[in-house]
Amino acid sequence: MSNGDVILSRLNPQQRIAVQHTEGPLLVFAGAGSGKTRVITNRIAYLISKKSISPTNILAVTFTKKAAGEMNDRVLELLKEIGVQEGLVPTIGTFHSIGAMILRQNAKEFGLTRNFSIYDTSDSENLVKELLLERDIDIKQIKPKSIAYFISCAKNEFISAKEFPRHYGGFIEDIVAEIYPQYQKQLLVQNSVDFGDLLFLTVKLFNENEEVLKHYQEKFRYIMVDEYQDTNAVQYKFARLLSKKYKNLCVVGDDDQGIYAWRGADIKNIQSFENDFKNVKVVKLEQNYRSTKNVIDAAVSVIKQNNARIDKQLWTQKGNGDEITIYQARDQEEEAEYVIDEINELRRKGINLSSISVLYRTNFQSRIIEETLLKNGLPYKLVGGFRFYDRREIKDILSYLRFVVNLKDELSLGRVLNVPSRKIGPKSVAKLHNIAKTVHCTLGELLVGAYLISNMKDEKSISFDKSKLRSIEQYIDEINKFKSVVTIFGGIYVNSIGKNVLEIIENILSQTKYLEYIDDGSEQAQYKKDNIEELKNVANIYVSKYRDESLEIFLQEIALIEQEQNKNKDGSGMNVNLMTLHSSKGLEFDYVFMIGMEEGIIPHSRSFTDENELEEERRLCYVGITRAREKLYMIFAERRRTREGYTNQIPSRFLGEIPQDLCEYYSWQS
Repeated sequence: MSNGDVILSRLNPQQRIAVQHTEGPLLVFAGAGSGKTRVITNRIAYLISKKSISPTNILAVTFTKKAAGEMNDRVLELLKEIGVQEGLVPTIGTFHSIGAMILRQNAKEFGLTRNFSIYDTSDSENLVKELLLERDIDIKQIKPKSIAYFISCAKNEFISAKEFPRHYGGFIEDIVAEIYPQYQKQLLVQNSVDFGDLLFLTVKLFNENEEVLKHYQEKFRYIMVDEYQDTNAVQYKFARLLSKKYKNLCVVGDDDQGIYAWRGADIKNIQSFENDFKNVKVVKLEQNYRSTKNVIDAAVSVIKQNNARIDKQLWTQKGNGDEITIYQARDQEEEAEYVIDEINELRRKGINLSSISVLYRTNFQSRIIEETLLKNGLPYKLVGGFRFYDRREIKDILSYLRFVVNLKDELSLGRVLNVPSRKIGPKSVAKLHNIAKTVHCTLGELLVGAYLISNMKDEKSISFDKSKLRSIEQYIDEINKFKSVVTIFGGIYVNSIGKNVLEIIENILSQTKYLEYIDDGSEQAQYKKDNIEELKNVANIYVSKYRDESLEIFLQEIALIEQEQNKNKDGSGMNVNLMTLHSSKGLEFDYVFMIGMEEGIIPHSRSFTDENELEEERRLCYVGITRAREKLYMIFAERRRTREGYTNQIPSRFLGEIPQDLCEYYSWQS
């Protein structure tokens, strides 16, 4: 049996067709769990072993470094297995790593040298900040993060600084239009590019330099793109230009799993592929190797409600399996208790915790699950995120609270002294510490107590210029306003003046304008606000449950939870997996719990007035369902507690799209 026959013998009929179609454009619709990575890796091996294509002429592109590494390992292992000698290897990498490689080889085309620096998100924001300050633009009102975000989005859409004003209009956009060209000039001066430039400049190079384009078209005659439904405009142009001469472009993906429109992905790229090329070969991988028939039928019943999709019909040779459990909880506390009770029951049956996952739409939903797992002594890990009390915005607010309670807590003060930014730099902080030592108190006591910085401004060793002094005095005034809700004597917390923990948090948010500080208009900013809202919900529950308004005891309870989280870290890998639906893409588990299956959560309330967003929410639900191999639980709450009280919840419309004969229904009342 030849090497090519060995490769083909392991594939199903549709996979075999995709692997053998080596010349011309190929569109592979790969349903969930249908073996798309197997197709890509075997196709590369087939090109090399059967078609005698040089590995140097093959390019495979995916989205993450991890996926590229796994693909590369599988290709090398496969080539070794079929006896292909070690030596030349295909180029396998992410879009941005390939762009960086091409850009370094042609750096002089843009006035750069090969050793140019690549600025990450933080670097880009700092450069934007400098440019805003140079123009006396208030960075508290116009946040550098927002401007950097707009520039990044423009590059993803392949919109240059010159073209930007023709595409965007508005107050913020007008400032972006002013900053964007200066930002690019400064990058060039610093022999640097940002992350967006890695593809933007590469595509610009291809458009403007035909000789360079021809070079790479000859080099990469066979191109494969994984997760094509997740490509944005500049990635689309990159693949189109590179494959224009030989048209040997194979794209693999699933429009039913397109869930990243919020970061620029456009599922129309895969849906319109047949219109972009002539004589396109279309292959549909519809056999699922992952899930039971009940899970697959439920997923198909949901996703077929979308109008903007290519028709596909997933199927499996596995048995029916367990029915899908749909459970109505009384509230979010009972929802969490039900999930943990079921996990404990699975564990008693010998199921490993690592084969169990709890999925949710937004990050704030993890808090109650985390705490309930801790109370039950169950180890867990968050995939693709931070534990609730480790999230930056939560730690910021808790640091303010801890400082209010304990003025000697220099660690907490150090965290929030410049959050939001107050332009009090390290040198000023060092001077403040010197002042504190002079009057025998801590820095916190100095700022909140009876010591006046302005009285010491004439001492040369600790003097401040007017702008720094003004910033410090403004901060002192801001902190002192916390006294409207908290009484402190001699650095010792006594009690709030008729205020509870929730009101203290509200006061801190108001005085510091923290919500405005984190609001850059992005979806991530909304998630941070949701997390803060959940912290307020925790405070509200604490007050109503324990009838105790002590901020000190509230912080003590949270510290105990944090300590349990640290003890909970299990090096064995036997942990319950917690993650958002977005983070779950590409993963699979034997037992999956989808919580918060309610209108306003999934589908998210922001999708109610936009059909495209609603269909993306349905795709997100589809992704969640198809993560389950053996058993799926879908849970919704009858009501949810908020700081205003309980709100009645409506079950997600997606639950109603699943045939009843596939499900078993339970309620907290039964």
